[in-house]
Amino acid sequence: MSGAWKIILLGAVMAILGLFALGLDNDPRNIPSPLVNRPASDFTAPALHGGPPVQLSALRGKWVLVNFWGSWCVSCVAEHPYLVELAKKVKNRPDFVMIGVDFRDTPEAARDFLARHGNPGYPHAMDPEQKIAIDWGVYGAPESYLVDPNGTIRMKHTGPLFPGWFEARALPLMEGGKKP
Repeated sequence: MSGAWKIILLGAVMAILGLFALGLDNDPRNIPSPLVNRPASDFTAPALHGGPPVQLSALRGKWVLVNFWGSWCVSCVAEHPYLVELAKKVKNRPDFVMIGVDFRDTPEAARDFLARHGNPGYPHAMDPEQKIAIDWGVYGAPESYLVDPNGTIRMKHTGPLFPGWFEARALPLMEGGKKP
């Protein structure tokens, strides 16, 4: 093999290894959303536990965590204890509210899920036909979006929220608009 071919082969191997190394640094759950920094799609949907419908625009002036979930979702079971804990932690914050959107589900299954795993005490909208989920670009569960007081989506989180998420990711945005 001539010297030129060895250099070309070495260059190709190095390029492949470089691309591989770049890929190792990527989080496969981090799927960018074209909706971030755009107005959130408003919705009005029946509340899971009755009462007035859940309407996103009624929460203007507050930061809103919109969590898409389903009783059929295994990762939602893993995430749920943190959502219950977070709801207690932020209960007295006047600038922050949480809502759940139960999609591709039945009200009975959703209520059974909350009875079994704990009701975090915030409103849950029903989206059995996935109309809200489609408008928001949801492709799986759980997915969460942080909406600012002006109604703009500031962050998307794919997969279960985790202990410390609020302090590490949401609060920096809420306290100064910094990117997490």
